[in-house]
Amino acid sequence: MIPNLNELTDTPIARTNLIKLEEDQLTTIQRLLAPVSNIYTIDFMVQRFTKERKEKSADYYARIHQEVKSCVRQKLGLEAGQELKYELHCLPNYHHVFFFLAPATNPNSQVHRTLAERIETLCQQLAAENHDLSRLIQGLFSLHLKMVMLEKASERFSVSPAYFNSTLYLNARLSQPVTQKKGTGVMEAFELDIYASEYNELAFTLRKRKFLVEPADEMHLSLDDTSVWFNIDNRRLKARRKLDARDSKLDFFRERSGYGECQAYTYNVVMNAACERLSELEIPHQPIPFQATHEVNQFATDLDQQLANTLLVVNNGVEFSATQEAYFFDTLAIQFPGYQLWPLASLKHSRQTGFAELPANTSILVLNAVDEERSNSIRQQENESVEYGDFYAAFADSRKQPELNWDTYTQLKLDRLQGWLNLKPLPVVLQGMNIDCKLLDAIDLINELSVNNPEQYNIDLAKPRSRLKSAVNLLNSKIRRTKTELWFKESLLNQHHIPLPDLTDGHYTAYAVRSTKSNTSLLGHVELKVEHGQLKVVDTGITEGKLDWLLVEHPPLGRLKKIFDKSFYLYDHAADVLLTTYNSVRVPRLIGPTKFDAVDWYAYQESEKARTERKGDNFDEYTITRSAKSEQNILPYLISPGRSKHDPLTKEQKMRHHHTYLQPHEHGVFVLISDAQPTNPSIARPNLVENLLIWDAQGNTVDVFNHPLTGVYLNSFTLDMLRSGESSKCSIFTKLARLMVEN
Repeated sequence: MIPNLNELTDTPIARTNLIKLEEDQLTTIQRLLAPVSNIYTIDFMVQRFTKERKEKSADYYARIHQEVKSCVRQKLGLEAGQELKYELHCLPNYHHVFFFLAPATNPNSQVHRTLAERIETLCQQLAAENHDLSRLIQGLFSLHLKMVMLEKASERFSVSPAYFNSTLYLNARLSQPVTQKKGTGVMEAFELDIYASEYNELAFTLRKRKFLVEPADEMHLSLDDTSVWFNIDNRRLKARRKLDARDSKLDFFRERSGYGECQAYTYNVVMNAACERLSELEIPHQPIPFQATHEVNQFATDLDQQLANTLLVVNNGVEFSATQEAYFFDTLAIQFPGYQLWPLASLKHSRQTGFAELPANTSILVLNAVDEERSNSIRQQENESVEYGDFYAAFADSRKQPELNWDTYTQLKLDRLQGWLNLKPLPVVLQGMNIDCKLLDAIDLINELSVNNPEQYNIDLAKPRSRLKSAVNLLNSKIRRTKTELWFKESLLNQHHIPLPDLTDGHYTAYAVRSTKSNTSLLGHVELKVEHGQLKVVDTGITEGKLDWLLVEHPPLGRLKKIFDKSFYLYDHAADVLLTTYNSVRVPRLIGPTKFDAVDWYAYQESEKARTERKGDNFDEYTITRSAKSEQNILPYLISPGRSKHDPLTKEQKMRHHHTYLQPHEHGVFVLISDAQPTNPSIARPNLVENLLIWDAQGNTVDVFNHPLTGVYLNSFTLDMLRSGESSKCSIFTKLARLMVEN
């Protein structure tokens, strides 16, 4: 049913961040509450908090947390101002149970016997009420992993009870040291999040965190496996405030000695600790692996990406130097011959008239200045100190306060979205390009070398990992990505077709969802027909509302119980089935091999390196490498074997690692797309596994692997289009639908 499908044999088994628990929930909780440490124990209290008449929900929950903190502080002998963390869960009839770490007591003591009796009573109550226990398992196991780290710390330090219930960060690193001049630095670390599902699965997620820090009393311990930072959020500690971690220097993967600082290594440390503690508690469990059984070997490429519209380029506040401006626009002209510079004042005037004076097929590229400490160009004109994480945060404020004035490009995007909602879309194609200090610095480096030292310029340009090569690639790839975005928008909104010769004929509608802060959803929809090698756009639009209203406008979504932010759906009109693809906490993340222990390999590598260097010799016998050989592959599937240069799928020898890996399973098909290029020495973010599901007209799931719509979807990915020189991680159907609501 899936065109271009190959069956795979002898594929590697990858380690993931998921574990399957094999006993019922109540038995698991009883085991989690059993004492296993002579230093710490999990204690708990149960209290009833009733909501007072006319009490607001926010005030009610704030009062609960205040009283819980007071109880825990009293139990641990902490000062009133000391902050702490705990696991709080709501039971029926307003009862709440909250768990926390406390010093262990003598097994024969009255306190210990009382705790055992309370545990038995709680478990009997939970069993009698048939209460879902997954959240309790989640909280209890979170405390167990914290206990593991505290136990290791206590081997070297006396740990105060103030740290028992603090927030714990793993592999904490000073990415910017504390300087005398500023008195502050930047600390980056991973925060562990544990999720227990109703299907008895444990999922572990490491989230990147970044802090502005200053010297003060807190615990930053270097342990055997990883660094741990215990932080309590009060005045005595040095975390001044959280920073935006999207530009974090914590990579997912680094080869050689850098592996010990990366996210993949930390995941393996966590999974080792989790499995060891489950075994110690005698909780039967099995790691959930990933192993591909098939691959799809088709990527659409070499599509004609010539722009048909007239392109107007507007400088929206970018302060180029003369040399920066000359080089940037010369490079721009290579990809956009014939573009026209358009004054910002003309753009503002044309916006007032709804662009009525412009020709029908016009595209506008707006160059936006990004301040040094910001991640985007979104600004309020009256209060530029307000920062927004994305466009939809600004969209929410614009609805609450219509009088707000915005920077030009943000206002254009607001106009565009409102135009679709009012069924009066703007007649022009809009595209932005953010110009930040990093890009301007890259242009300066290129100019400096090319003018002052042409010979060195040519030498460095030939080196694949030189600073110059990175600078040239940064600018070129940014401009190529912008061209691709413009081409897709022109194809969607003006040309109404895309050549896709290898796609099966059919009639489809693609949907993309963005949730708003007003509890409604924006649904972008693109109706498409595949005929005679062409993907033709039949209709486009955006609908706003809650699910019941969206179902009136779009009946195929009626088989859904709820819709999620950033979700995607593909409807097949002929077969009357609906496909979705998603990544959630229950979809595995690939973190390493199962053939060997990555933590042990790294420890062996570093000990051998230290021994060699003590002798005064150079060490080059690294075990943590980018090798794709099965017995050495530290990241199966993410580090993928290259295709033969004679393989017809190999566009050129440097682009031959792309695969669409499939693993059918009971609840759909897992899909992972590997990069086309060879793996770099570091990977900032990993490619994610997604799950495919298909529902029939009655809302029942169907056999995804053998359904024709799966084949259509899996054959709609591209090479060297959505990502320059790379395989895309979303299909053309997904791209077109998301353009409606995300750009």
